[in-house]
Amino acid sequence: MIKNMRAIPPWEKENNQRQTQGPGSLIDRGGSNRLKPMPATPPIEIEKRLKKLETGVKQLSTPVVNDGKSWIPATEVLYIAYASALSNLGTDGRIPNQSDCTNFGYLPFTNAGVLYPFRGRLVSKSVYPSGDSTDYIWESTSTTITSSNYVRHYSTNDALLSAIGDPDNPGSGITWTSIAPATAIPGTAYWVADKFTIDGVSSSWQIYPVKTGVSTNIGIISHTKSGYNKPTLNDATWKADVILAATASTGLAYSLHTELGFGAVVVITYDNGKLFGILREVGGTATWQVPADIVDGDLVVDGTIATDKISANAITGAKISSGTTITAGTGNNVGVLDGADNTYRIYAGHATPASAPFRVKQDGTVIIDSGGTSKLVLENDVIKVFNNNVLRVKLGNLS
Repeated sequence: MIKNMRAIPPWEKENNQRQTQGPGSLIDRGGSNRLKPMPATPPIEIEKRLKKLETGVKQLSTPVVNDGKSWIPATEVLYIAYASALSNLGTDGRIPNQSDCTNFGYLPFTNAGVLYPFRGRLVSKSVYPSGDSTDYIWESTSTTITSSNYVRHYSTNDALLSAIGDPDNPGSGITWTSIAPATAIPGTAYWVADKFTIDGVSSSWQIYPVKTGVSTNIGIISHTKSGYNKPTLNDATWKADVILAATASTGLAYSLHTELGFGAVVVITYDNGKLFGILREVGGTATWQVPADIVDGDLVVDGTIATDKISANAITGAKISSGTTITAGTGNNVGVLDGADNTYRIYAGHATPASAPFRVKQDGTVIIDSGGTSKLVLENDVIKVFNNNVLRVKLGNLS
């Protein structure tokens, strides 16, 4: 007869099975059926989730507490929203229906970089801003909030939104200058940052562009977007595609299409063809226009191409061929590649080849002339040094 045996309840069988089921199981440290508590260090997955929650909490503008159900702000938070138009706006600054609000959102500017005409304010203890436009008190963005603290800074740095930071934490090499809200924004400013504090509750910095820079070293941006047909030039889809194309081409984190600067050229290939755009200023607004003349493919010119400017990275290929001259500079302050002169192919410092302080003959002879009569000549296997036209040094073949 077997003694000291007892029936094992179903729940204990289940616990015994969980002891061998890997991470998250209960642990038996004594070899018996009695279950021990979990270790003080949480499993890796729980630790990951806690870190993720901690990261989210740090992004809030105010400390948070746990009410036993979820994390909530310990103090009230000021949220700012924007709109392009409002209907049925009451004297209390509120609208009765969400349909009374056009282009509700949290960014202060349009895709064209124009400040929205209406600003909404909401004080709440929610971790997230409300998506209901009827929750906000609306006012014109031209209105200065005099009854509360309203601060403004501007930056003259022509940099990307992702690089400028904010007045409290400026990006590398970025300078923010404080300005009274009622003062006109300087014409040299590219960015403006506003911050509101109402009844002791502050918003985050609201940053928006007030000027479009000039495109530099971008060249022609070419991109392919498969699975889509061409949008309309200047619509929201085109501007979003421009940002994707620019980011993919340059590796820079563009946030606004105007950050490419005036003169930028973008070509995007869609399923039903290509769409070309060049960013220009039209009536004070950054506007994409179709270039007047487009050559889509190879171009062979037997003659002259006249232009006031060629964009950076716009000419590529195996060679640039010229039967005359390629000149950098003006007057005698020039560097020249000459395909027409009978003697010299390269010269600098004078528009006349034979008078240039530095010149290279067709046969490879190099002359460095410091004053017309004193010069260094590198010719074949000989180095000659002249002073006042008198040979002073000769190295190499002395015959």
